[in-house]
Amino acid sequence: MNFHQHVILKYSPEEGTRHGRYPAPPDRETLARSLQATGLPAAIVAHLAAQARPAVLMPTTAGDEDTIPAGASKLGGRPDLPQGMAWPLRPPYPDADRRAQYYNHKADDLLANPPSWAGAEGAERFSREYRAKAQAVATDFPLAFFGQFNLAELAQAPGFDPIFPTEGRLLVFYDYWIEPEEFTHEAAVGWRVIWDPSPVAELVRAPVPQALLAISNDEWSCVFPPAPVTTPRSVITPMPYNDKGWDAFPLDYNAEFAAYDGWFCAFGTPDEAGRDNHQFGGFPQPLQNGLQARSQLAANGLNCGGDVWSTAQAKALLKSAPAWRLVVQIGADPHARLADVGAYYVMMHEADIAARRFDRARVVYQCD
Repeated sequence: MNFHQHVILKYSPEEGTRHGRYPAPPDRETLARSLQATGLPAAIVAHLAAQARPAVLMPTTAGDEDTIPAGASKLGGRPDLPQGMAWPLRPPYPDADRRAQYYNHKADDLLANPPSWAGAEGAERFSREYRAKAQAVATDFPLAFFGQFNLAELAQAPGFDPIFPTEGRLLVFYDYWIEPEEFTHEAAVGWRVIWDPSPVAELVRAPVPQALLAISNDEWSCVFPPAPVTTPRSVITPMPYNDKGWDAFPLDYNAEFAAYDGWFCAFGTPDEAGRDNHQFGGFPQPLQNGLQARSQLAANGLNCGGDVWSTAQAKALLKSAPAWRLVVQIGADPHARLADVGAYYVMMHEADIAARRFDRARVVYQCD
């Protein structure tokens, strides 16, 4: 077999295909068989199969808030919070002045140079939105609710990684309106990941804050319809070749790389419709490079822009970048109306996962 062909692995009929893409392998043996079909050397196949991580896929369906049990896994809707806990707010961004200046500049530019696609009326409307964002970044503001994940239920799946808690729920909130960049330390106020071990009987389904309803409409909304997780499915996830722990073979564009790239790409990406895009644990399906490296540097106070990568401090910190792990991957979802323009990755350092320091998680948005 010519290594430079993009191999499309073919599972047996009972394993199936969907929408021209192939599902993640259900077990390590299936993953190894499909890798063997690429013609990669046996030693590399064995190494990659051994490195693969278990994960749980979380398919969703359209739901009704009134019929979804308290504490159940779901995207969107209203969060189930312990009694007395308010809907999470983010404080003003530490660099609010810089952010406000950016939005005000965008507002001024729109009015001075209305784009042809918007016209004067559209430019005025978008300009008002930028002004509102300029004010919002300097004040407390509620975070959008992405979803909650029942760890006790997910832990019943063989693909659940025991590094995570097996009780309670993990809730993910994010500043969907501002969509903070992942590569600065200051952006971290723009998300909240909460591990709540409260008994289900003590949960209260929180009402959506008026401030979120006020910026939502039929065309765009940061209040998502509830999409309950149906039947979690265990899979084995292969290591992306841009993972900082990659050591299977050198990443020059050679025969091995071409074979693995074609094989890995056959699984699709989480910004595609018609596939199970939400995943708990395992290796991510990144849309760009830098998930671990940017998380490591930004979490330690470094802005990943400019020439910071060449500094001694950055080089020292990057030695620990392989320890950053995927907690949850949230992709396109027609039921929760999460658009197919990217995916969100909740990343944490292994030490913080083990110590249950979920407040140190980072939420990374990537798009093609």
